[in-house]
Amino acid sequence: MPDEFLASVLESADVAVLACETHGNIVVANRAARKLFGGDVLPRNHPLFRALETGTALTVEFAAVGVSGVETNVLVSAKPLLDGDGNRIGAIATCAPLASALETQRGQAEEAKKRLELLLESTGEGVYEVDLEDRCTFTNGSAAAMLGYRREDLLGRRMHELIHHTDSKGQPRPLADCAIHRVLRDGRGCQIDDESFFRADGSSFPVEYSAFPILEAGAVCGAVVTFVDVSARRRIEAALHESETKYRTLFETVSEGIYQTSPNGELLGANRALVEMLGYDSENELRAQDVSDLYAVPQERERLTAKLETEGRLVDVELLLKRKDGRIIRVIENARAVRDERTQVIYYEGTLTLPR
Repeated sequence: MPDEFLASVLESADVAVLACETHGNIVVANRAARKLFGGDVLPRNHPLFRALETGTALTVEFAAVGVSGVETNVLVSAKPLLDGDGNRIGAIATCAPLASALETQRGQAEEAKKRLELLLESTGEGVYEVDLEDRCTFTNGSAAAMLGYRREDLLGRRMHELIHHTDSKGQPRPLADCAIHRVLRDGRGCQIDDESFFRADGSSFPVEYSAFPILEAGAVCGAVVTFVDVSARRRIEAALHESETKYRTLFETVSEGIYQTSPNGELLGANRALVEMLGYDSENELRAQDVSDLYAVPQERERLTAKLETEGRLVDVELLLKRKDGRIIRVIENARAVRDERTQVIYYEGTLTLPR
């Protein structure tokens, strides 16, 4: 790109641009800079020279005095210029009238705020903020909907008194014991997965929430809380637990012996019927045995596992097993090989019954 074109672009820019070399001599000052500072001579306290001397970038307010003697407050961003080897060869600064810069910053901040609000409104998580007095200063639509309030009805309300006043046992939760209040007090975030929030109608629902401090100039000025309603998950967990309990009850009460074994001969699990069938006192005692030692003919297990490997299951196979007291019993086995996604056998499971 021709130097004349770049010089023309620089000269026509509305933002003042200044540059100096290592001795502090101004080598670039575009039209906006000359108008703002009144020529090529800058006061030695200009941020451009501070960036040159310290080697660090800075953004500060500065009072610029033009040719007419009129003082203009400007926002200056200055930083050192480095060559390809990282050596300092000068400094560059851009300057804009403070009112214009602040207006630009306000516009950028407002745009960022709008994007953040859109993001918060698009999430299914509830989000709200509180000040140091625990008063709600912001809430998104998801939070208001889950809590059963209109958004305007939450603003200014003390959230602990409103939604977090009682623990899972129905006992009052003092403010001092509230994890969110501790965030305001101590400035340390928290994640909680076993508490409940209360709706406007007085009903409660289980939640998982995170609370983190909001800092201003390094000091805590509030907290932001994000939460999700885990009612559906809790119902699923309860149903699974009930199903597992029923399965375990069935597992322990059926008359057939049920087992799981690993390919290397470890007994992974056995029900009460199998423990009694083989004459042991407990499942742990039985599991301490090598499965091969339970066969009257030890080589029989190798033959049957080979068949499971190739055919995938055993159907009504008769075999002889050895009880703890040494007595040999005849049983009928039905079993299958359980494989992972790579078709590798991870364990065998099956049933053993005594012939009628």
